[in-house]
Amino acid sequence: MRILIVGGSNVAEEFLRSIDLRRNEVTVVDSDSSKCKEISSKFDVYVINKDATDVSLYTSEISISDIDSVIALTDRDETNVFVLSIAKAYNIPIRIAKVSDPKVAELLIKLGLGIPIVSPSLTATMIKTYIDSVRGPQLLAEYGTLKLYVISLSETDKVVNKALKDVELPENTKVVLVFDGSKIYPPDEDTVLLNGYQLIVLTNASEDDISRYFKG
Repeated sequence: MRILIVGGSNVAEEFLRSIDLRRNEVTVVDSDSSKCKEISSKFDVYVINKDATDVSLYTSEISISDIDSVIALTDRDETNVFVLSIAKAYNIPIRIAKVSDPKVAELLIKLGLGIPIVSPSLTATMIKTYIDSVRGPQLLAEYGTLKLYVISLSETDKVVNKALKDVELPENTKVVLVFDGSKIYPPDEDTVLLNGYQLIVLTNASEDDISRYFKG
């Protein structure tokens, strides 16, 4: 997977430690030259010292259309929104941003720009789980014949923009929790499933069936 990380924060470093850099092509962008040198010395990744709001970064220095995942981790909400806007314009499927203002998180979801995670709840583990579960359901636990999965929704999934009551589910399957980037709550039948939401699903259906029903 080709991953673009904007902002060389501590969370970025934790995330880099959590993934196999031999199997992922990672580019890190940061405006702080000392931070860039630090990341270069620790990780085998491509590092660019540049302001993320400089449009030339995306038009000349990065082959943005080839990126699979964009993770915006700067300390400025407006910068992270800008980065996800660029990513959406280029149809990058996985888009994640750290935000400090819950209202900005709501805006990101309404505009379909990607998944916001409101700091300080953001962790490298959450980012990795989201990326893995966009590809398909990830098993969290088993209880006899029942299984607990996490599923992250992307804009092309068949259930996106549908109310839960309108979603066809396998027998003995229940969406028990929804994470919208800022809070976790049990959904009701009128809850609309949006791009970027993470779902916790309890079921005795197979992983392939769950993927087919939720993702298509």
